[in-house]
Amino acid sequence: MNMVKGQAGGLVKICGLRQPEHAAVAAGAGADFLGFIFAPARRRITPEAAGEAIAAAKATTGGSSVLAVGVFVDADADEINEVVELAALDLVQLQGDEPPALLSRLTRPVIKAFRPAPGTPTDAIEPVLAGFRAVANAPLLFLIDGYVAGVAGGAGARADWSLARDLAPSWPLSLAGGLTAENVGAAVGTVMPAAVDVSSGVETAGEKDPVKIVEFIVGAKRAFAETRSG
Repeated sequence: MNMVKGQAGGLVKICGLRQPEHAAVAAGAGADFLGFIFAPARRRITPEAAGEAIAAAKATTGGSSVLAVGVFVDADADEINEVVELAALDLVQLQGDEPPALLSRLTRPVIKAFRPAPGTPTDAIEPVLAGFRAVANAPLLFLIDGYVAGVAGGAGARADWSLARDLAPSWPLSLAGGLTAENVGAAVGTVMPAAVDVSSGVETAGEKDPVKIVEFIVGAKRAFAETRSG
């Protein structure tokens, strides 16, 4: 199951979904990944509710390749694997300070997130990425998120695009943090990531906005297509 290479138009993840109708909108608009939060957070969802949203999304697309991602922060392998089965997840995103050894105990492919502080040099983070690439069930994607002290993610802070741009040629990179329909084109053109990931950037008053979801996906896919054709 190769979810990174060979994907025309690039990959788009809509994260922090909680309502079946929003998951269905995202899937119908062409999202590749749907993210569901299982860590303590405002957007946290139960495995049962996530399963309902995933079923609605896959029904919308006739069971196409849209994939469900469970987001966890410093959970143990048994907890993660249990939620994976209850919610019928396709992938796991690790958003905390998980050690590389954890990945080999997980039953699904992994996206590993990092929140480097602005100005972090590539030679400081690349050995960390290499440590994860060396283990069994190595990450399919390395996600670079915005940095906010004490916050594991979803804060809407812009990631360090310069760092991400330097990493993208050598690593399967997903870019998150502060992305919106208005700036995702510039982000894709600057960083050239394999994927983009958004949560707060497709919300209005703290709730997912179907119009913003569609606009983001369309804008991101257009930007990926333009970078490939250019």
